Amino acid sequence: MSAKIGRRAFLSMSAIGLTSTLAGCLGLGATAPVTYDLTPGAPAPVAPRSNRTIVVREPATISTYDTQRIVVRQPGGVLSYLSEAQWSDTLPMLVQTRMLQSFRDAGVTNIGKPTDPIALDVILSTDIRAFELDTTAGGAMARVALAIQLVSDRSRTVIASQTFSADVPSPSLDQANVVAALNSALDAILRQMVQWTAARI
Repeated sequence: MSAKIGRRAFLSMSAIGLTSTLAGCLGLGATAPVTYDLTPGAPAPVAPRSNRTIVVREPATISTYDTQRIVVRQPGGVLSYLSEAQWSDTLPMLVQTRMLQSFRDAGVTNIGKPTDPIALDVILSTDIRAFELDTTAGGAMARVALAIQLVSDRSRTVIASQTFSADVPSPSLDQANVVAALNSALDAILRQMVQWTAARI
């Protein structure tokens, strides 16, 4: 019993220490959050195997990520947000915009959103599995994971599916460093995703 109590006391003190650190970095009580954008770099040019049109749907995700707020995962499964920072749009909308930008920057022009007046051949569906700063291991790790499906609009069958993930350490809990690390993680994923998709369309 004493061993369990000692371990609980240690975990409680660790949690208190991390919470105190995060409290300063999360800017508790702040009223005017700084707005950040996601700006992935241009991927290498690609050559799709066909001229089929790809329609990129708005990514699906849990409500935790369906917001402009930047998620922080703390020990014990606690989820919080950077209160002094926010994205320039809700995360799914922002990721959809940057996905389209990455394809076009790579030379893929037969692509658009569901609302665009274009023919529909292939649907690109995305599930945001993770988009957060993970502090559970004691450090600060930007973690992004996207699950991608290519679906034929004609047959409604899955052409291919793949999950892409990237972890990028943040040098501190400072909001600018956190955003830069998350941006780098997304950039790494989008570069892979463009190459992967072009090889299958």
